[in-house]
Amino acid sequence: MNWDGAAPMSKARHDDPRALLASYLTQLADAGEKDMCLSAETAALVKGAGPSQSVGPTAAQTPEKPREMGTPEKQREIVKPQKLSVPEQAAMLPELEPTKIVLALGRGTADPDMFVEASCLRSCTCLNEIERISLACEKCELAGTRISVVFGAGDENADLMFVGEAPGANEDREGIPFIGRAGALLDKIIEAAGFRRENVYISNILKCRPPNNRTPLSNEIEACVPILAKQIEIIAPRIICTLGLPATQTLLGVKGSMGSLRGKVYVQGNLKVIPTYHPAAALRDPKYKRPMWEDFLRIRKEYDKL
Repeated sequence: MNWDGAAPMSKARHDDPRALLASYLTQLADAGEKDMCLSAETAALVKGAGPSQSVGPTAAQTPEKPREMGTPEKQREIVKPQKLSVPEQAAMLPELEPTKIVLALGRGTADPDMFVEASCLRSCTCLNEIERISLACEKCELAGTRISVVFGAGDENADLMFVGEAPGANEDREGIPFIGRAGALLDKIIEAAGFRRENVYISNILKCRPPNNRTPLSNEIEACVPILAKQIEIIAPRIICTLGLPATQTLLGVKGSMGSLRGKVYVQGNLKVIPTYHPAAALRDPKYKRPMWEDFLRIRKEYDKL
C-alpha cells in the first residue's frame, strides 16, 4: 500500500528488495521523517548497487579486500543508538584544569568594609535572621517598586546552590525565586541532571524585581551583595551554579561574555563555581539549551566527586 502522493511501484520493482527499501525510505522522508536509524544489514542494503541489480553480489561486485567491519553483532552495536544515563554522560566530559579565584562576594575573605552599612548582618547565624533584615531593606530605589522581597528558597544545608540575576513578575508576586517560565525550565533541567529542587538552594543577586525586568544597576547590586554573601556564608555550598551574565560577573568579579566564562570550573578552597546561561536565554533562543545541559552535566560530575 502506497503513502498518499507516493509514486506507484512497477511489478518489476516489487521483485527488487533495494527498490522496495528505497521507495519506503523516500515515503518516510516525504511524510516528514528527518532522522532514521538503520540496522547494519539495512545500511549495507542501502549502500548497495542500483535497483536493477540483484541482492547477492557477483564476483565483479565483490571488492578484492572487503573492509573489516567486525562481526554482524559488532556492526549492530555500532549503529544501534545508545541512551546513556546522566552519570555516564557526565563521566564522558573531559577533566578541566580548575581556575583559581577569590570570590568577589568575599566568602571567607570578605572586605572589612563590606558590612559597614549593614553591620547587623555580622551577628546573623541563620537564614531566618538574614531574611528579616532583607525584608526591611530600603538601601536602593527598588524598595519603592517591589511587591515582595524574594529572599531565596530551598535546603539551607545544600551542597548545591543556584544564583540568578533578579526576581521576575511571578516571583515578585509570590515571593519565591524561579517560579515563572524560566523557573519551570530550570526545574526540568535540575531534575534531568538527577537533583531535586527541595535539596538545592536557589536565590538571586537582587532580592527585589527591577522595573520591566531590566538588567540590575551597579548600585542595586552593591546594596544586595552583603545579603547574598551572608547567605552563601551560612549555607556553605560546595558548588554554586551562576545563571546568566550578571550573576556570573558579580560572583567572579570579572568581565567577559557568557560564552567566554562558561565551560570552566572556578575554585576557591572547597567551593566550586560553574557558570551557565540563564534559563530565560534558553527560552528565547534554543541554541543555548545544549551548552546549558553540558554545564549541568559538569555540575553533576563535580557533585559526584564530593
